[in-house]
Amino acid sequence: MKNLFGILLSLLLITACRNEPSNLDKLLFVLDHHNCVDFSEDGRYYNVDSILELVDLSDYQREGKIVRIERLRISNSFLDSLCTDEQLKELVYDKSHSAAVRVTAFKALASRGYNGLEKMVLDNYKDTAKLSVGGGDYWWEEHVGSMFLSFADGARSKGSISVQDSLMNDSLALFTPDIPIYDFLKEKLKKRPPVDDAHYNRIRELYIKEPCEELLMALARYHKTDDLEFIAAELENFNLEEPHIESALSAIAVWPHPFFKKKLEKLRDAIIAGKLGSGMREVDRFIKAVMAYDYSWAHQFLDTSLALESKAPKKKYQTLIVDAFHHCYGIKIPMDLIKKYPSKQCNCLYHDKPLP
Repeated sequence: MKNLFGILLSLLLITACRNEPSNLDKLLFVLDHHNCVDFSEDGRYYNVDSILELVDLSDYQREGKIVRIERLRISNSFLDSLCTDEQLKELVYDKSHSAAVRVTAFKALASRGYNGLEKMVLDNYKDTAKLSVGGGDYWWEEHVGSMFLSFADGARSKGSISVQDSLMNDSLALFTPDIPIYDFLKEKLKKRPPVDDAHYNRIRELYIKEPCEELLMALARYHKTDDLEFIAAELENFNLEEPHIESALSAIAVWPHPFFKKKLEKLRDAIIAGKLGSGMREVDRFIKAVMAYDYSWAHQFLDTSLALESKAPKKKYQTLIVDAFHHCYGIKIPMDLIKKYPSKQCNCLYHDKPLP
């Protein structure tokens, strides 16, 4: 009887141990139910086991509901700390888990220089499921396919994916119908030099369907005269929505065509008249667009603009151009104008020396 009791007790203890969730189980549970990951601390690793040991999954279940535990911030390194390559690979393909799990697993493999990334990208770049990503107070939603492309592109330095494969992946995403234009792809396109007519036609088609700053910048790089009106139309929309101006000015900065000079004068007058509200970001881009032209014209245009603003009737945003001019950095600014038109609002030190 004692032996039987001992056996039963042992079985109960074994069962209890088996039912106790592992740290990986806890992590997957949290990722699945919150579907968000903090990607702001790349390269930082913690003692994940000690953190997760303190997690009681019952804290997440109150009155039959799943609740967020604010004190637990899930960094993208958690899965990397807990899993083998094979476990991560299984999680990448396990659609029973949330987008956060699949993306974080792929990110971990990419950071390790895993050699099987390209197949995973091809299998997942069409995945339009979303997750919340970010860190601190800034969070946004991103598509799974976009993040696969992004992390694979970042793994080129480790030799996990070739430059050719990365470019092919971008083109596949660009030309694949019925998927969104991913945020990652937009950022790549706005900086990418012109490729060929097929890429141009596709970008133009997508811009007409869904106008945005990145696609307009991509179009501008092709220097096609048929697209001048796209940029002009955005530039003249300042009475409606300021994002239109940002798009146009960013496009002009990469294609400073003479066609826009008169329109920049009109925008300048609207800024001085206070029609753009606070508009510091727009005015910053306005200055960068002007400085993209030949230096002599840009210098004269800015000198005139700053003089007109300084003489304008006093308004709430009277020195918007002057302030933005002093605050603007990353481009070569005429130092003589900095001294000629001091700013009372922006006492910045960016221009102690002309930038290259």
